[in-house]
Amino acid sequence: MNRLTMVITLAMVFGMYGCVSQPATKVHNQDTAADAEFEAGAKRKPTAKTMYALAKILATQGRDAEAEVVLNRAIAADPRFLPAYCALAELQMRQRHIEKAIQVITDGLKQSPSEPILINDLGMCQLVNGDPGAALTAFICASGLAPDDHRYRSNMATALGLLGRYDEAMDLYLEVLSPADAHYNLGVLCEARHDDRRAKWEYQRSAELTQVDKQRRKAQLAERKKLDAATADSSAVSSPDGN
Repeated sequence: MNRLTMVITLAMVFGMYGCVSQPATKVHNQDTAADAEFEAGAKRKPTAKTMYALAKILATQGRDAEAEVVLNRAIAADPRFLPAYCALAELQMRQRHIEKAIQVITDGLKQSPSEPILINDLGMCQLVNGDPGAALTAFICASGLAPDDHRYRSNMATALGLLGRYDEAMDLYLEVLSPADAHYNLGVLCEARHDDRRAKWEYQRSAELTQVDKQRRKAQLAERKKLDAATADSSAVSSPDGN
C-alpha cells in the first residue's frame, strides 16, 4: 500500500460520520423490498425520507448508480433533508469522486450552515483531497458546535498529525483513545508524511504500551480470582453449617 492510499484508507476508517445509519436489518429478499417501495411510491408521492431509505438499500446491494439517482431525487423533493446530502457525499467518497462529494456537502451547508455533521464531513473530504489545513479548520468548527462529540476531536488530531504537529495531535488523541492506540494512529500519520524514524518509534511505543496493558489486565484478573476465592472461603467459615 503506498502512502497516498494509506492516507485515504485512514480517512475512510475514521469515516464520514455524517449520517451513518444503524446496521440494516437482514432482509431475505432485498429486491422485493425495493420493488415494494417503488410500487408504494406509484400510489403516493414518496417523501425524501422514503427515498433516502430506498437509496440505502440500493447502496447495500452495490447498486450505487441507482442509489445516486434516488438520493438526488430526495434532495430535490426536500432540500432541507440533510441525511440525503450525507449519504450522497458518502457514496461519492467511496467512488473517489471527492470534488463531487465536496459540492454535495457545500449544497447541504447552504441549507444548514451550522450543522456540525456536514461541516465534519466537509473536513473529511478535504482531508482525503490532500488538504489537511482546510480539513483542520472544518473539524475545529464542528467540534466547537458539538464539543461532546469525540469523533470531531479525533479528526482534528488526524489533520494535525498530517500537518506535522505531532504533539498537538497526540494530546487530542489521548482525550479519545487509549495511549497504545494513540501512538499507533500517530505512527500511521508519521509514515504517511514519510517520517519513517518517528513512525517506527510510535509503533514501538504502541507495542510496549499494549504489552503493559496485557500484563496489567492479567494481574488484575489474577487478583480478582484471589479475592473471589478468599470471599468464598470466608462465606464457608461463617456459614451455620461451617466447621
